[in-house]
Amino acid sequence: MKLFTMVDFSLQVSEEAWGVLPFKAILKRDKSRTKDTAFKEMLFIYYYCDIRSDYVDMTNNEVRKNEIIKDIGLDPEWKIDNVMSEAILYYEKMSISPIAKLYKSSLKSADDISEYLLKTEDILSERTSNGGTVTTLPMIVAANKGIPDIMRNLKAAYKEVLSEQKEMDGRNKGSRTLNAFEDGLSYE
Repeated sequence: MKLFTMVDFSLQVSEEAWGVLPFKAILKRDKSRTKDTAFKEMLFIYYYCDIRSDYVDMTNNEVRKNEIIKDIGLDPEWKIDNVMSEAILYYEKMSISPIAKLYKSSLKSADDISEYLLKTEDILSERTSNGGTVTTLPMIVAANKGIPDIMRNLKAAYKEVLSEQKEMDGRNKGSRTLNAFEDGLSYE
Protein backbone atom coordinates (compact mmCIF):
# COMPACT_ATOMS: atom_id res chain seq x y z
CA MET A 1 0.00 0.00 0.00
CA LYS A 2 1.50 3.29 -1.07
CA LEU A 3 0.23 5.84 1.39
CA PHE A 4 2.61 8.79 0.95
CA THR A 5 4.88 10.01 -1.82
CA MET A 6 7.10 13.05 -2.13
CA VAL A 7 6.55 14.96 -5.36
CA ASP A 8 8.47 18.16 -6.04
CA PHE A 9 9.38 18.47 -2.33
CA SER A 10 5.75 18.21 -1.30
CA LEU A 11 4.11 15.33 0.53
CA GLN A 12 1.26 13.74 -1.40
CA VAL A 13 -1.16 11.75 0.76
CA SER A 14 -3.12 9.17 -1.19
CA GLU A 15 -6.89 9.35 -0.98
CA GLU A 16 -6.86 5.78 0.34
CA ALA A 17 -4.74 6.85 3.32
CA TRP A 18 -7.41 9.26 4.60
CA GLY A 19 -9.88 6.37 4.63
CA VAL A 20 -7.73 4.23 6.94
CA LEU A 21 -8.85 4.65 10.55
CA PRO A 22 -5.53 5.80 12.11
CA PHE A 23 -5.11 8.54 9.47
CA LYS A 24 -8.80 9.38 9.39
CA ALA A 25 -8.56 10.13 13.13
CA ILE A 26 -5.79 12.66 12.42
CA LEU A 27 -7.91 14.37 9.78
CA LYS A 28 -11.08 14.29 11.87
CA ARG A 29 -9.56 15.91 14.95
CA ASP A 30 -8.20 18.88 12.97
CA LYS A 31 -11.24 21.16 13.02
CA SER A 32 -9.65 23.87 10.87
CA ARG A 33 -10.86 24.46 7.35
CA THR A 34 -7.37 24.12 5.85
CA LYS A 35 -6.40 20.99 7.81
CA ASP A 36 -2.84 22.35 8.24
CA THR A 37 -2.23 20.45 11.48
CA ALA A 38 -3.43 17.17 9.99
CA PHE A 39 -1.16 17.65 7.01
CA LYS A 40 1.83 18.49 9.25
CA GLU A 41 1.11 15.42 11.35
CA MET A 42 1.06 13.25 8.23
CA LEU A 43 4.30 14.89 7.15
CA PHE A 44 5.71 14.08 10.58
CA ILE A 45 4.76 10.43 10.14
CA TYR A 46 6.46 10.32 6.76
CA TYR A 47 9.68 11.90 7.98
CA TYR A 48 9.67 9.90 11.21
CA CYS A 49 8.99 6.47 9.70
CA ASP A 50 9.71 6.31 5.99
CA ILE A 51 12.96 4.71 4.87
CA ARG A 52 13.32 7.40 2.18
CA SER A 53 13.25 10.18 4.76
CA ASP A 54 16.43 12.14 5.36
CA TYR A 55 15.73 11.79 9.08
CA VAL A 56 15.88 7.99 9.08
CA ASP A 57 19.64 8.19 9.72
CA MET A 58 18.89 9.68 13.13
CA THR A 59 18.54 6.47 15.09
CA ASN A 60 17.86 8.27 18.37
CA ASN A 61 14.06 8.56 18.27
CA GLU A 62 13.88 11.56 20.60
CA VAL A 63 16.43 13.57 18.60
CA ARG A 64 14.70 12.62 15.33
CA LYS A 65 11.29 13.58 16.73
CA ASN A 66 12.48 16.99 17.97
CA GLU A 67 14.28 17.82 14.72
CA ILE A 68 11.23 16.96 12.62
CA ILE A 69 8.87 18.95 14.87
CA LYS A 70 11.13 21.98 14.53
CA ASP A 71 11.75 21.58 10.79
CA ILE A 72 8.13 21.13 9.69
CA GLY A 73 6.75 23.86 11.94
CA LEU A 74 4.71 21.90 14.45
CA ASP A 75 4.15 23.62 17.79
CA PRO A 76 7.24 23.01 19.99
CA GLU A 77 4.88 21.70 22.69
CA TRP A 78 3.37 19.15 20.28
CA LYS A 79 3.63 15.56 21.49
CA ILE A 80 3.08 12.13 19.99
CA ASP A 81 -0.28 11.21 21.50
CA ASN A 82 -2.33 8.01 21.19
CA VAL A 83 -3.76 9.01 17.80
CA MET A 84 -0.28 9.67 16.41
CA SER A 85 1.16 6.52 18.01
CA GLU A 86 -1.50 4.40 16.32
CA ALA A 87 -0.88 6.10 12.98
CA ILE A 88 2.89 5.65 13.29
CA LEU A 89 2.52 1.96 14.15
CA TYR A 90 0.12 1.47 11.26
CA TYR A 91 2.40 3.24 8.79
CA GLU A 92 5.42 1.24 9.92
CA LYS A 93 3.46 -2.01 9.67
CA MET A 94 2.17 -1.24 6.19
CA SER A 95 5.27 0.34 4.69
CA ILE A 96 8.27 -1.57 6.00
CA SER A 97 9.34 -4.76 4.30
CA PRO A 98 11.80 -7.27 5.75
CA ILE A 99 14.53 -5.72 3.56
CA ALA A 100 13.75 -2.21 4.82
CA LYS A 101 13.61 -3.49 8.40
CA LEU A 102 17.07 -5.04 8.01
CA TYR A 103 18.35 -1.77 6.57
CA LYS A 104 17.00 0.21 9.53
CA SER A 105 18.63 -2.30 11.90
CA SER A 106 21.94 -1.93 10.09
CA LEU A 107 21.70 1.87 10.46
CA LYS A 108 21.21 1.41 14.20
CA SER A 109 24.23 -0.89 14.49
CA ALA A 110 26.36 1.53 12.43
CA ASP A 111 25.26 4.33 14.76
CA ASP A 112 26.24 2.21 17.78
CA ILE A 113 29.66 1.54 16.24
CA SER A 114 30.09 5.26 15.64
CA GLU A 115 29.20 6.05 19.27
CA TYR A 116 31.70 3.41 20.43
CA LEU A 117 34.49 4.89 18.32
CA LEU A 118 33.72 8.40 19.58
CA LYS A 119 34.61 7.21 23.07
CA THR A 120 38.06 5.78 22.29
CA GLU A 121 39.79 7.87 24.96
CA ASP A 122 37.50 6.46 27.66
CA ILE A 123 37.66 2.97 26.20
CA LEU A 124 41.45 2.92 26.16
CA SER A 125 41.60 4.07 29.77
CA GLU A 126 39.31 1.27 31.02
CA ARG A 127 41.09 -1.30 33.16
CA THR A 128 40.25 -4.75 34.43
CA SER A 129 40.21 -5.50 38.16
CA ASN A 130 43.90 -6.53 38.00
CA GLY A 131 44.96 -3.42 36.03
CA GLY A 132 45.06 -4.84 32.49
CA THR A 133 43.59 -2.98 29.52
CA VAL A 134 40.11 -3.90 28.41
CA THR A 135 40.52 -2.54 24.89
CA THR A 136 43.84 -2.14 23.11
CA LEU A 137 44.87 0.31 20.41
CA PRO A 138 45.13 -2.47 17.77
CA MET A 139 41.50 -3.39 18.50
CA ILE A 140 40.38 0.17 17.75
CA VAL A 141 42.59 0.36 14.64
CA ALA A 142 41.03 -2.90 13.41
CA ALA A 143 37.54 -1.46 14.04
CA ASN A 144 38.44 1.64 12.01
CA LYS A 145 39.67 -0.50 9.11
CA GLY A 146 36.23 -2.04 8.84
CA ILE A 147 34.44 1.32 8.50
CA PRO A 148 34.79 1.61 4.68
CA ASP A 149 33.21 -1.84 4.31
CA ILE A 150 30.35 -0.83 6.59
CA MET A 151 29.81 2.35 4.57
CA ARG A 152 29.81 0.47 1.25
CA ASN A 153 27.42 -2.12 2.62
CA LEU A 154 25.04 0.55 3.94
CA LYS A 155 25.01 2.31 0.56
CA ALA A 156 24.35 -0.98 -1.23
CA ALA A 157 21.59 -1.85 1.25
CA TYR A 158 19.95 1.55 0.75
CA LYS A 159 19.98 1.07 -3.02
CA GLU A 160 18.40 -2.35 -2.53
CA VAL A 161 15.64 -0.87 -0.37
CA LEU A 162 14.90 1.82 -2.96
CA SER A 163 14.91 -0.78 -5.72
CA GLU A 164 12.44 -2.91 -3.78
CA GLN A 165 10.17 0.09 -3.22
CA LYS A 166 10.18 1.00 -6.92
CA GLU A 167 9.34 -2.61 -7.74
CA MET A 168 6.47 -2.59 -5.23
CA ASP A 169 5.21 0.77 -6.51
CA GLY A 170 5.19 -0.57 -10.06
CA ARG A 171 3.26 -3.63 -8.97
CA ASN A 172 0.72 -1.50 -7.12
CA LYS A 173 0.24 0.88 -10.03
CA GLY A 174 -0.21 -1.95 -12.50
CA SER A 175 -2.90 -3.65 -10.46
CA ARG A 176 -4.76 -0.48 -9.55
CA THR A 177 -8.26 0.14 -10.80
CA LEU A 178 -9.22 3.66 -11.74
CA ASN A 179 -11.69 5.66 -9.71
CA ALA A 180 -14.71 7.24 -11.38
CA PHE A 181 -13.69 10.05 -13.75
CA GLU A 182 -9.98 9.34 -13.19
CA ASP A 183 -9.61 8.05 -16.75
CA GLY A 184 -11.52 10.99 -18.18
CA LEU A 185 -14.95 11.15 -19.73
CA SER A 186 -15.84 9.70 -23.08
CA TYR A 187 -18.53 11.58 -25.02
CA GLU A 188 -18.83 9.05 -27.84
